[in-house]
Amino acid sequence: MKVKGLLLLLSVLLLLVVAGFIGSQNSHLVLINYILAETEMRMSVLLAVTFFIGVIFSVLIFIGYILRLKWRISSLERKNKKLSQTTNVT
Repeated sequence: MKVKGLLLLLSVLLLLVVAGFIGSQNSHLVLINYILAETEMRMSVLLAVTFFIGVIFSVLIFIGYILRLKWRISSLERKNKKLSQTTNVT
């Protein structure tokens, strides 16, 4: 458990360092056109927001994949247990 917490802390710190480097190098203003509106913001903020949105989507997809694998493992373990019980009975 401590290793997972340490890895999470290091990954968050790494993301913050990357965002800091991105922010320090891109201070130009850009115009962002939405469907109904438009806004002007610094390039560094735009890059940081899109970077973190990408990280969040990646984590969500990864969690879904892991949960699906865990469900599959538990299903196969139940089948294995059922098969081992039927072979022990005969």
